[in-house]
Formats: sequence, structure tokens, C-alpha cells
Amino acid sequence: MALLAKPALNQLIAVIQKYQAAVIAEINPALPLIYEFHKGPKYRTAFPWVTLAYEGTAFDESSEQTRKQQILIVLTLESGQFDSELAQDQAIDYLRVLDSIITYSAGPSPFWTDWETALPIVHETVPSGVTVPFTAGSVKEIFIEHEEQSLVLKDEIETPVIQVSLQIRFDLEEV
Repeated sequence: MALLAKPALNQLIAVIQKYQAAVIAEINPALPLIYEFHKGPKYRTAFPWVTLAYEGTAFDESSEQTRKQQILIVLTLESGQFDSELAQDQAIDYLRVLDSIITYSAGPSPFWTDWETALPIVHETVPSGVTVPFTAGSVKEIFIEHEEQSLVLKDEIETPVIQVSLQIRFDLEEV
């Protein structure tokens, strides 16, 4: 059975929630914590705003004994301010925060435990408040493939919004 995206999406939210306060304190203590995590489009009610998008799963057909797969998730954070200078600075700092959290938690063992252990999560799609993680030993690598920043205009927001995006690859092997 494919591991697919649900554990990746939920663990990613839980890992960010777990580490964000400590990492924000190191990078820029003036940044607000991220409370808005969404798995689909919604009307923005607050900034920063994070949307996670499942981009797809690729399977390794050469693997005969186990099922190997790569899952791609795009994490997009939107930062908005009345002052676009502040929005730009905040967006860059949030990119550093998210990069640091993912890179740290995806480091060599014992850090895999964040991805293979049930974690507390605050999200409407997880009413139990606890994630269902990847199976122990199934995570082989978590890697940020690409990062970018852009200025976007949203119909429901009068001022431009700065967006930062990270494309994250999960290399998994069912054991």
C-alpha cells in the first residue's frame, strides 16, 4: 500500500508547530507564530498563512523487494503587511524558519523520530489532535528541492502579498 501524502502533510504541520517557537526566537523574535495551516484554498483571515499542497507521488519500478516512492509537497507561506518592506523582510525570515525546521528534523537519526512518531497537531482535519506518522524505518530522506519568493496580488486583499514556497521531497520505502 502506498504511503501517499496524508502522513507527510500532517507530520509537516506537526513538526513546524513543534519547533517554530524556538526557531523564530533564534531568527527573528518579532515574527508572529504561524497559526494558519491549510491543505487547500480558503479566504485568508490572518497572516502568516501556510498552505500545503500535495503535488504527487512517483514510484520506483526497479525496486523488486520493497515499494519505493517519492512524495512531493509544496509548502507556501504568505506574509502581508501594510508596509511592503516589512512584508518582504518577514517573508525572508519565515523562509529561513521553515527551511531550518525541515532541515533540522530531516537530519540523520535520531531526528527521523519526528517523522515516524505520533506528534500533537492542531488542525481541523485531525480531530484527535495526534498525527498518524510514517511507519518506523520507511523514511529514507526528506529534502528541500526548491525555494522561491514572489509578490502576488489576491482578489480579497488590497495590498500585495509576499509568498515564499518550498518544494519538499519525501523519499520513502515501505518496510
